[in-house]
Amino acid sequence: MAITRRKFISVAAGSAFCAAGGVLAQQKSNGSKSEVFVAKGKAEKKIPEIIEKMGGMSRFVKPGARVLIKPNMSFPNPPEWGTGTSPEVVYTLAKSCLDSGAKRVIICDNTIRDPELCKEKTGIVSAVSGLKGAVVFIPKQDSMFVHKSDERAKELTEVDIVKEVYNCDCLISVPVAKSHSAGGVSLNLKGFMGLVKDRGAYHREMDMHTAIAEQLYYIKPHLCIVDATRALLDNGPAGPGKVAELNTFVAGIDPVAVDSYSVTLASWYGKTFEGRQVKHLKIASDLGFGNVESSMITETVI
Repeated sequence: MAITRRKFISVAAGSAFCAAGGVLAQQKSNGSKSEVFVAKGKAEKKIPEIIEKMGGMSRFVKPGARVLIKPNMSFPNPPEWGTGTSPEVVYTLAKSCLDSGAKRVIICDNTIRDPELCKEKTGIVSAVSGLKGAVVFIPKQDSMFVHKSDERAKELTEVDIVKEVYNCDCLISVPVAKSHSAGGVSLNLKGFMGLVKDRGAYHREMDMHTAIAEQLYYIKPHLCIVDATRALLDNGPAGPGKVAELNTFVAGIDPVAVDSYSVTLASWYGKTFEGRQVKHLKIASDLGFGNVESSMITETVI
């Protein structure tokens, strides 16, 4: 469904969400800045350069490790539409993990559309088919999820999460950069909805932006890389829409900072924004999950 500029401004510029007693600031930041690593070019060259600058894949993936890679592959569209993570990016990351000694690499997304069509049309299955030890996994059975709860949460008090999140040794989040009709933008935090069983509950039963932020009580990524090879600037998340060829990657260990920086890469629905103007990012920062303010984010260009 298309979104008007007016509606997007309402969604994105919601800033702090206040509850009785004040802003949802239950965890205090230690005051340190977050570093993001930015590169422009081809995935097969720039992603290894970013990872090397961050200390090498061995910092994240140990010999014998089980790795979960979370891309966007919810819609059966070609990569050119910008609705899913680039197959080249997924391949490059999976190969890097295996080269570092990973025993198993699971590429996982609970797709919105038909799983088999998503596997075929996104190009991700084809891209990793030659990698021994890598598998594409789309969880649809109840047994593939585990029920979790957290008393600190105000909206997402309980949720069913893909079991593999807790079975893996390393979780790598690699969303595509795209607009979203309800969330404003879809990056790392919004993308984690692909690791839950019933994402519809966020829309039906909760303040969605708070629920998105509170996912970080349950999901702890080790490495986050936004794939802005192509950015879907409007009519997200399913497209088709206006696509910008940015050929840019933003990485870090703070998902809030990575998302906040990535918001500034493009104009969404014809308007530029700061990360703090995206409601779920501001809430996540207020909860102590990371830095959203540009003054608290340092940029290392590769």
